[in-house]
Amino acid sequence: MAAQSRAKVGWTSIVCFIIISLKTICDCTEEESRVLASDVALKQARRKLDDIGGSISIDCGLPLGFSYTDEITDIIYTSDEELINTGVNKSISSKFKSGILPKTLENVRSFPQGERNCYTLKPLEGNDTIYLIRALFMYGDYDDDDKLPEFDLYVGVNRWDNVRFDNASHVVIKEIIHLALTGEIYVCLLNIGKGTPFISALELRHFHNTIYRTQPESALVLYRRLDVGSTTNQTVRYKDDSYDRMWVPYPGSGSINTSSTVDSLLESEYRLPSKVMQTAAKPMNINGSLEFEFETGDSSLKFYVYMHFAELEILQVNQYREFIIELNGNLWKESVVPEYLNSTTRFSKYPMKGSKLSFSLRKTSKSTLPPILNALEIYVLKDFLQASTDQGDVNAIMNIKSRYQVGEGWQGDPCEPKYSWDGLTCSYNGIYHRKDWQAG
Repeated sequence: MAAQSRAKVGWTSIVCFIIISLKTICDCTEEESRVLASDVALKQARRKLDDIGGSISIDCGLPLGFSYTDEITDIIYTSDEELINTGVNKSISSKFKSGILPKTLENVRSFPQGERNCYTLKPLEGNDTIYLIRALFMYGDYDDDDKLPEFDLYVGVNRWDNVRFDNASHVVIKEIIHLALTGEIYVCLLNIGKGTPFISALELRHFHNTIYRTQPESALVLYRRLDVGSTTNQTVRYKDDSYDRMWVPYPGSGSINTSSTVDSLLESEYRLPSKVMQTAAKPMNINGSLEFEFETGDSSLKFYVYMHFAELEILQVNQYREFIIELNGNLWKESVVPEYLNSTTRFSKYPMKGSKLSFSLRKTSKSTLPPILNALEIYVLKDFLQASTDQGDVNAIMNIKSRYQVGEGWQGDPCEPKYSWDGLTCSYNGIYHRKDWQAG
């Protein structure tokens, strides 16, 4: 399949005409697939899974050249000045600063100009890699207007989520698991006419396998990630979690725990943090069921669910723990038998729908012990069907920008989302297509 795109660029004293040559896209042969798999394996072996040194951690609004080490995670945060060339640095109001507020939330980058403003992330792992992208926001009356804004968040040309606040101290965290097809990832904030967009921090982490079900045409937006049965009321993340997932405490009415390390001999593919798996919720009554319910509010949403289990008690010869899992009254998983200090995961092979997700864990007839649950993850499946502008076209126009020092606001995709670069006119030729564009 071949495609062609042309671009005309004109300024006061500069006229350039670019013809982008034909490219051929073909299916890989079996041998090419083996070579590609080998290349991916080599790339994934460059560093240990628990080394996030190649990840991206930026404190948005931090002055150029400044950096610091987070006291809790030991993660080094740097300025965002080299990742974006628009926006202004602001500091939240002093009345919202406290000794317990993370340093990453003290500054913001605000975007009073332009309908969309985009960060360009270039992770060392490159393309064809699954990334966890996390954006953090706290308004903190940084602009002295005392008006809560609302705006949209995009990954590339596809809508990630909407950002809104309950109050000025409300910390909003948006997280997505995304398969990057190119070496550059654009994270964009769109002004939707409800206040000035801003951002407090932006983080990117990489996964080395396909434990989470992502495809090029979709992504997983975090709905819940719970440390079930937590006894500390503290969020667990790196260094306890080598992927720097954030586990929110979810205490249960009944719980069990252990001081022994979970997965000390053989790590599961999910690399679950032992601190999370060392606690679990259980029913107060030995014959009771374990119930969890989430009101999603939208019957059209599609979800993937991951439940993580580990037996924390040394069972006697006359003891046995086995249970089933029901979802919205229907059998979802049968014969779940947790292993002692070894984590196992039950997940949905296909996305599920529902305005309500109601889980019930019930002991089987031969079980002498009640069900348990150590951790729970729920993701919303987002369709990423909007096609981006061909990367060759983007590179060509960016070369002109660099050479002639023009187009300061040119960030992200030239044509999407919603607004094209200033001076560019885009044409569209179907759903899955290359975009032809002209500038003048």
